[in-house]
Amino acid sequence: RFKTNTRLCLSMSDFHPESWQPAWSLATMLKGLLSFMCEDSPTAGAVDPLPPADERQKLAQASAEWNKGQAEFLKAFPEFDSILAAAAARKSKG
Repeated sequence: RFKTNTRLCLSMSDFHPESWQPAWSLATMLKGLLSFMCEDSPTAGAVDPLPPADERQKLAQASAEWNKGQAEFLKAFPEFDSILAAAAARKSKG
């Protein structure tokens, strides 16, 4: 969804400091980021045009595998493997 090492056009990023709201919680920012990840609209910092869905699935899988090899990531998200397993189980059920 996003290019690496590129500023992102988000109301919660330094791209739009005029939109920053100090009252935003981390949960609010994560919800905003999640909603942005679930849409395809182009914006500064986004990959444009988006790759086909099957390629995005491959990239997501490669990203998950890469993250599992990062000690800091695993320290921050020790339940990552169980989350992936639960997601795979839900997907296989249909």
